Amino acid sequence: MRWLSHIIASLMALILFPVHGNRLFDNQNSSSTDANNGQPLKCAIQLSEGFLPGQNYDLLKAFSLSQRDSTEIFLAEPQARYLDSLRLDSLDILVLPASEYKDTSGVTAMILGDTSVVWVIKADQKRNKELVKWFVTYRGSAEYSNLLRRFSKCYGAPGSQWEARSGIISPYDDLLKVNAKSIGWDWKLLAAVAWSESKFKIQVKSPRGALGIMQMMPVTAGRFGVSNVLDPEENISAGARYLGFLQKMLSAYTEDPEAVRMLTIAAYNCGGGRALQDLEGRERSSATEAYVKAVLFHYDVFSGRLREENELLSPDGLGGVNPGDEEARDEKKEHDDYEGEDISDEHHRDVDVDGNKGDEIIFGV
Repeated sequence: MRWLSHIIASLMALILFPVHGNRLFDNQNSSSTDANNGQPLKCAIQLSEGFLPGQNYDLLKAFSLSQRDSTEIFLAEPQARYLDSLRLDSLDILVLPASEYKDTSGVTAMILGDTSVVWVIKADQKRNKELVKWFVTYRGSAEYSNLLRRFSKCYGAPGSQWEARSGIISPYDDLLKVNAKSIGWDWKLLAAVAWSESKFKIQVKSPRGALGIMQMMPVTAGRFGVSNVLDPEENISAGARYLGFLQKMLSAYTEDPEAVRMLTIAAYNCGGGRALQDLEGRERSSATEAYVKAVLFHYDVFSGRLREENELLSPDGLGGVNPGDEEARDEKKEHDDYEGEDISDEHHRDVDVDGNKGDEIIFGV
């Protein structure tokens, strides 16, 4: 029976991997607290493919709740020495592709369902047993089945033939519904904005630092009380509230609800000041025009009014701009940046809001 024990041990994945980089990750200065020992459960995700980061984020949150711990989850930093961090207890869990491992001492790794991903932890018998015990129970729960369904049946899921009648648009539909209602939107329109921003992938990061489902800049996210911009719940909430703020601001300049909707979507892409310039009759940028059309196209798709194959309105027919793609992350996004950058110097003097020149309207929350 030795061969059976060997197979079981392999499936439970005591997989080891090498040190990368030369900088020790240190995350001890956290303001979060742990219900058991005064420290949060600290987890790093070093995944980039598809929905794997988002799915493992939700799994980490579920494990943390099972341990009655607070949790601090973040994307792995390049060059950080995470193995040393695990050994020194400044990091609790590292999530990595299974293909990246080689043997090393002091840590073990476990496969939890998806064999392409491993959770690496400090080599400690008690910790190993806690994780195994939790997952054995969790994988038999309705919550786990729902998690797998959300990520495998949503729009854009690899190998999945999505249809509007499936009832699932994103892995975060419940969050989108709650936050869309708070600003008076159809939740499928908010889903269309989220898709255009990130394709529902939490790991998407722009060159200027916008992160997550709604591509929130840390500065703007902070103004809406966000502590972890990677967290889908906080990110979507902040994005919706920012849209609500833009919508309220733009409603003061036109009574046409359709115009307000279009301008609000445009403002999320290019900034409120430039949306007001468009209201004054100025020409909107081709990138923003394509962004608005792409959002409205996906709104129709999600609502069942159009099929994705419709070539007349597909994103590829809109100037090649699909803000969810990796290439689009290189586009200069100004809707969440710093004060004074929302309106170009050329037109800055031409915008007058309530008697005040400049961009104060964008950040007067």
